[in-house]
Amino acid sequence: MILTVAIPSDDLDESVAQYTWPKECISTELCVKCGDSLELNLHQLRFSESLACGRAGYYPAGSERAAYDKLLGNTQIELDRCQKEIDRLEILCNTLIASKQLLQANQRLIHSILSPINKLPLDLLGNIFEYVCYDRNYISGYNLSNVPIIKISRVCYRWRSLVSSMPIMWSKFQCSENEYGHSHNLLPLFLRRSHPCPIDFQLLDKNECEGSSRSSKNMSSLLLHSDRWRHVEIRSQFPTAYLLQPLIKSRVQLPSLESLTLGLGVEELDVPDFLMPCANLKSLTLSRRGLKLQFPRPTITRLVLKRMSCESALGVISHCPNVQDVELHGLKRGSDLPTPAYKCNANKLELSSSLYTQSAISTLLPGIHFDQLTSLNIHDDGSNRKLDWFDIENVCLMLERSPTNLTSLSLRLRVESFSIKRVLHLFSYMPLLTELEVGENWDQKGSIYPILKSLIAPQTSEAIMGEMDENGGGLEELSDDKEDEADLDKDDKEDDTEIPEGLCLLPKLTKLRLIIRPRPKLLLKLLRSRWRPSLLPPRSGRFSTQESNRLEAQGNSALNCIQTKLGVLQE
Repeated sequence: MILTVAIPSDDLDESVAQYTWPKECISTELCVKCGDSLELNLHQLRFSESLACGRAGYYPAGSERAAYDKLLGNTQIELDRCQKEIDRLEILCNTLIASKQLLQANQRLIHSILSPINKLPLDLLGNIFEYVCYDRNYISGYNLSNVPIIKISRVCYRWRSLVSSMPIMWSKFQCSENEYGHSHNLLPLFLRRSHPCPIDFQLLDKNECEGSSRSSKNMSSLLLHSDRWRHVEIRSQFPTAYLLQPLIKSRVQLPSLESLTLGLGVEELDVPDFLMPCANLKSLTLSRRGLKLQFPRPTITRLVLKRMSCESALGVISHCPNVQDVELHGLKRGSDLPTPAYKCNANKLELSSSLYTQSAISTLLPGIHFDQLTSLNIHDDGSNRKLDWFDIENVCLMLERSPTNLTSLSLRLRVESFSIKRVLHLFSYMPLLTELEVGENWDQKGSIYPILKSLIAPQTSEAIMGEMDENGGGLEELSDDKEDEADLDKDDKEDDTEIPEGLCLLPKLTKLRLIIRPRPKLLLKLLRSRWRPSLLPPRSGRFSTQESNRLEAQGNSALNCIQTKLGVLQE
């Protein structure tokens, strides 16, 4: 039997038999200088005899019990002596810890005085502070530690004076309102110290209740400095009545405004009129709701429109005659657009969709002519697993109506039926294409295969490939990531479409970017067919023999390097 005793301090049971009891008086030295020590006569407490009685279950009586009572009293006396000494030493230890902290603080102070940063000139120090604080001033009442410029101001008088004299450091900030804290206490400080610099700010209202008075107060304060607005972003979970209407009704000029982003939580209630001239506005981003621009905005060159109807999107585009870059994300299907189609002068177009919106390509594209289009980017956000939203026929119709100026194409789609026939149809409208990017979804096996297959140059015959194998470029050592080309061809009913003999799709292609699973065989075959200059006719005239040999050698070297890397990736 093992006798155990409860230890209240840590709620564990320990056996008293595990202790080795001293057989003579022990002394603990407490002070080296004065020799003070604590002597404990533990050997007189008869621990071994008591342990034997405890193990035997013996119960003392009479005079023997009195002896054990005396032992218990002596044990308590020694225990009190130990506790008294521990309390004294703990007080001394706490005093030493406090003294250590003071010494460490003094050490840091001296290090800061001797720090080389104090030798830096003020202009260089200001550049460092500007870099540290750039785009990180999140103003919120519940956590001022997230405002780096405030932390810098508290270091020393020199730093405080420096940042206070630099308006540009106070000119970019984010006002965030929610139920936990507010920012209007610091906002006047930033507005005052940023004068006369243009200000870039984000006004975010995350309150769960509609009509935040704090956000309205922030907007009122910001409107007093509307002549300095440059890059502005306003986002709210609720309608614009309490937040955006003060701006619209004020009819301020906004002469310095270069970019405006409005992200509003309620979709398509009423479209507000936007009458401010904004003489320097270059970029406009709208989410969920459009704006009635009322008159042409020739200065706008970039438009980003998200999750609104096609009618609203076209209404905004039609008031931006000089727009060069248009991004349309997750537009919703609506009624047919008016005819004739609007002519847009943009040279870059980006289209995307997601699980939360319906396809709008078939509605939007017939309503717009992109006569100057040179770059097209079509993608989804990866969440649209069931909706095959990409309508390649409408894209082809759009390209057919417009001059063939397209030089850059990016496709990152979840497409179930991207057959060679459709690829041929799409690429036939892009004879001037020089840059192509193709992205593949990892859970969609074979979707990119028709594109790669169609791009192989027609001059690549089995004889030429055999000649390449003799030069150290064998394909038999590479696998296609368990994808059988014959099976991929067989799975698609339209993949029996043959590429016309002698037809080289995208003949001017010079830059190809692939985001795909490893396909060493097919990829190497594609690169060889287009990389070796002897396999493709020159764009103008003929290569000289010397030039052809030089390019041939470079091509072989590059292909050997690519093949080696593909083999490493495969392993």
